[in-house]
Amino acid sequence: MNNFEIKNLQINFNQAEDALTIPAESRHCDHKCGSTTQSGRSMIEMLGVLAIIGVLSVGGIAGYSKAMTKYRINKTIEQITLIAGNIRAFWGPQKNYIGVDCDCGASGCTGQSSKDGCPIVKKAKIFPDEMITVTDGKITSITNPFGDRVLLGTTRKSGDNDNKAFYIWLSNIPEEACIELASFDWQNANAAAIQISSGIASIKGFPLPTQMTDIVNACSDAYSSGYIDFIAYFDIDSPNAYTSENLPAFAIY
Repeated sequence: MNNFEIKNLQINFNQAEDALTIPAESRHCDHKCGSTTQSGRSMIEMLGVLAIIGVLSVGGIAGYSKAMTKYRINKTIEQITLIAGNIRAFWGPQKNYIGVDCDCGASGCTGQSSKDGCPIVKKAKIFPDEMITVTDGKITSITNPFGDRVLLGTTRKSGDNDNKAFYIWLSNIPEEACIELASFDWQNANAAAIQISSGIASIKGFPLPTQMTDIVNACSDAYSSGYIDFIAYFDIDSPNAYTSENLPAFAIY
């Protein structure tokens, strides 16, 4: 091996040694050296993120609840209108509404004309399928979009007990829904009057059209009494002839 080759080999060896040597400042580095390269979040930043997530979650839940209430209100109006139209179509040739009575309460479904699960109402397909539960061929429950019961009943058309009018009763309606339902233009759905009750006790009855102040007060009074029932009357003659607390009597009570 000549001197030139030995010299080149020495240079290569020195370069390799330099590459493997750890700088002195790195060998003697304390815990602060890596502070500029660390990644992560402080506790305050994490708490801030959690707080933002919490606010967004609460807002999302509130928005969802509001949207669901509005959906149920619209669904209720749609169902009442459909039920009223079905009742009129089926009982129209009879000239009265005898047989329309149907009450699905705690003791099961009964009708004034038959105690066998409201068979006329079931066979006439008065209710949308989504509202009824049928067991062994009988209606065992009828529920409104808010999860409680629906009743049908006959009442008088004018002054005598002629069964020529009927009502649709929805039980356990939230206060917000009560106000929106009561303020809906029921005259376009051919309803003649509405009533807001708490259980069987009447809070307020309204010949249509109604005043918003009366509606809000009645819904509030019913809500403070425990729960709200909403009743829509159809085919009553001259509802303005009745006083607000003297709407036609309920046939099944």
